[in-house]
Amino acid sequence: MKRVTIKDIAKELNLHHSTVSRALRDEKSINPRTREKVLAYARKRGYQINRSALQLRGDKNNVIGIVVPNINHSFFSNYVSLVTDLAFKHGFVVSVFQSNESLDQEQEIIKALIQQNVSGVIASVSMETKNASHFSLLSDFHIPLILFDRVDFSLPVPKVVLNNTEVLQNTVKLFASRGYKRVAYLSGTPVSSVFADRQKGYFEGIEQAGLSYRHCKIIENFTLEESQEALNQLFGNDAPDALICDSHIFMLGAIMKLQKLGMKIPEDFGLAGFGSFTGMPLISPGLIMLKQPENEMAEAAFSLLIEAIEDKSKIEKDETILCKASILETGSEGKLYTQ
Repeated sequence: MKRVTIKDIAKELNLHHSTVSRALRDEKSINPRTREKVLAYARKRGYQINRSALQLRGDKNNVIGIVVPNINHSFFSNYVSLVTDLAFKHGFVVSVFQSNESLDQEQEIIKALIQQNVSGVIASVSMETKNASHFSLLSDFHIPLILFDRVDFSLPVPKVVLNNTEVLQNTVKLFASRGYKRVAYLSGTPVSSVFADRQKGYFEGIEQAGLSYRHCKIIENFTLEESQEALNQLFGNDAPDALICDSHIFMLGAIMKLQKLGMKIPEDFGLAGFGSFTGMPLISPGLIMLKQPENEMAEAAFSLLIEAIEDKSKIEKDETILCKASILETGSEGKLYTQ
């Protein structure tokens, strides 16, 4: 079947091709009756926008890029799903990129996004990214950027972040209030603002709770193997009686370790961690889950992006939206209860 072109529609409706083009882009300068006439005919003939042609003209398309460090992480996979739904409702489609925690890969992704001439980008930086200046290339091509979760505060763009310092403080103090005296922490590299802020909250929480045990173990790669190695080191001569984990992967590793030691949660050991792995409460009731408000964070980032797409003066609007994590506890039946 021959692809229907703008010129075909213009010839059939006796309109100039530029008029048809503007009508298909839903520009307000076009008479509403003319626009509806064009759209109706385009739908009837199965017209599809030629994205390559649009990009050659320098026009934006309806694609939004999402860059995440690791799609296997439950938070990021859920976040991508939420943004994809929001985008679809607003007439956009999503192109997902995974940096795999690699700075080199992240830099290549930015080049690809510029080549694709996307309408905007929502991104969370990799753990290798000490300097996120490569993201600034997007603004050179007037492509709006919204950072979320793992952000670089030096970039003058809108950001959506979590109250990482506060939630770690509160979790340490919750453990202390329940009689745990040796609270350890498995975290990511502090190159990332997320983990730097959480580690700050951990140590402040230890001080505020009047505890002397201070053990923060840094893990560069969020894998079960590395978590097992770190846990073997933790459970040495001066083992903790409670643990906070930066990932559900670390929590799974901790549960496996505690089972081998014959220890029960929470009677013998306190365990808390970030993540939205829905089966975790069923695997081991008694856990404390630090739940990131994925819906709120996705909606906030998407709203900021649409605002920047519609008003280019807000591309470098240095605004930060702070979302709050919930501290949830699992009961014996696997249900979650708010603290």
